Amino acid sequence: MTTSEAGAVAVDILLAGAAVALVGCAAWSVIHSRRASTVRLFGRVLRHPRLWAAGAACMGLYVLLALGNLTEVTPSAWRTPGRWIAAVLLLAALALMAAHGVLDHRARRRS
Repeated sequence: MTTSEAGAVAVDILLAGAAVALVGCAAWSVIHSRRASTVRLFGRVLRHPRLWAAGAACMGLYVLLALGNLTEVTPSAWRTPGRWIAAVLLLAALALMAAHGVLDHRARRRS
């Protein structure tokens, strides 16, 4: 294994860990949003936590699916459907995060 291959493996592991952590934060915010309409995440107030959680979960799953395609872990029969699913997840994540950003900006302007 060359140095560049080892570096690529390390980056893949870091990205996979970050994606799992993002999905975990999304699950945590959904669990804690059952009691209140806002949640504190890393010391900041998160308004519309379920909308943010949906976008974060889509983004985390997109990264994990894309890493599976890049590292050739995904079986060859799943590559094309996997790319379509990844594209849908990415578009959904971008739309959900954009909507969350707009709603969060409006909520901050009101208060």
